[in-house]
Amino acid sequence: MLLALLTDIHGNREAFDACRSEARRLGAEKFVYLGDLVGYGADPAYVVERVAEDFDKGALCVMGNHDLAVVDPQARRMYDDARHAVEFAEGQLDAAQKRFLADLPLTARLPDGPLFVHAEASAPRRFRYVQSAEDATISMDATRAPVTFCGHVHRPKLYYRSGDAPAISFAPTETPTPLARSRRWLATLGSVGQPRDGESRAAFALYDLDRAVLSFHRVDYDVETAAQKILRAGLAPFFAERLFLGR
Repeated sequence: MLLALLTDIHGNREAFDACRSEARRLGAEKFVYLGDLVGYGADPAYVVERVAEDFDKGALCVMGNHDLAVVDPQARRMYDDARHAVEFAEGQLDAAQKRFLADLPLTARLPDGPLFVHAEASAPRRFRYVQSAEDATISMDATRAPVTFCGHVHRPKLYYRSGDAPAISFAPTETPTPLARSRRWLATLGSVGQPRDGESRAAFALYDLDRAVLSFHRVDYDVETAAQKILRAGLAPFFAERLFLGR
């Protein structure tokens, strides 16, 4: 089975549609969404509705910190512009869409397969970032899953460990990477809607569950339209500017 892994969509309809279309073209059979469907972007209702439709057809989805903040005001400990974007999303979503976000789990796992979590596995609701091999080791210590897929950092990276040794990191390329079953792995996936690795193209990944092969993909999309929508919605201009920079 070929899994399409999408995370940190952040209300960016144009990037979201481009990634889903490309994933389907490449043969994706099941979609997995790793949270932060909303925040920063101008189309939160569209993204939540499409993900909810996929969920009803068998897709997996976990909760991100921006998703939680929409449905729990106590989770809005964010800087002012990010909080404003969450409040904007709250105003755009209908009751059913908010209920969908509220009911999302913090983690999901396929039987004897990968673990999916927005941030990391040791304390999913604390939404700590995996930014180092030490962070990855802490997360991997919390689960026996052979592979953990995370979002949250908006930058693609791979970590692996053998036995109980500390994790080792490396930067992935777009060349498919076999995830040797003799090791355990953690991957942070690039963002669909707000890349922050210096590359403006939208990011997603494909994981061949049977062959244990992971591939990272980048997709061109209509950045100009996504940015103009952010400005028209009255959100922070920085959220529009950074789409062109990938930062």
